[in-house]
Amino acid sequence: MNTLNLPIFPLPVFLLPNGITRLRIFEPKYLKMIKIATKGQGFVITPNYKDTNNSDVIWGSQVEIINFDQGDDGVLEIDVKSTSLVEITSLNKDESNLLFGDISLVEHWSHQKESPEALDEGERKIKNLSISLDMLFKNDNRLADLYPDKPFDNGYWVVARWLELLPVPMSVKTTFISTNSYNEAKKFIQSIILK
Repeated sequence: MNTLNLPIFPLPVFLLPNGITRLRIFEPKYLKMIKIATKGQGFVITPNYKDTNNSDVIWGSQVEIINFDQGDDGVLEIDVKSTSLVEITSLNKDESNLLFGDISLVEHWSHQKESPEALDEGERKIKNLSISLDMLFKNDNRLADLYPDKPFDNGYWVVARWLELLPVPMSVKTTFISTNSYNEAKKFIQSIILK
């Protein structure tokens, strides 16, 4: 298995593959990270670096920069899109205190292109989740602007976006990063949104 050595950005952001978020970058070490990321394979956002015991797996989301902008206050703003979930090993810091780690790609259900639902009760529930997510996007221009493509007909995409957006503890969201957790994630989202 091939490993890459990439900058690591510890940040309490839950992002699954194809998820997009906007970050404000102002610390010198993270400006350096952006410079490195634009020349290579991006960087990794990890939400659990500070909370990890030595026995825990450190995971994150490898991201690519898809847009640069400047905020009204002059701070660099970047939009990043997750390309994969990763496991992180061999952490070290450079002279500027920027964290680096060796990463290995992890398969995840949110990589799937087509929804597995058949025309049954599960399909109707996914449709209801899609409709409610579409309404959320229509009522939040900032969120809608981040996603030029919105495949609301893809159950994987819909469930992944709901997991990112719902205000539930990171420890709960993390239970859905395993490869085969789609059905559990879908049921969890349905239990909240379709009450």
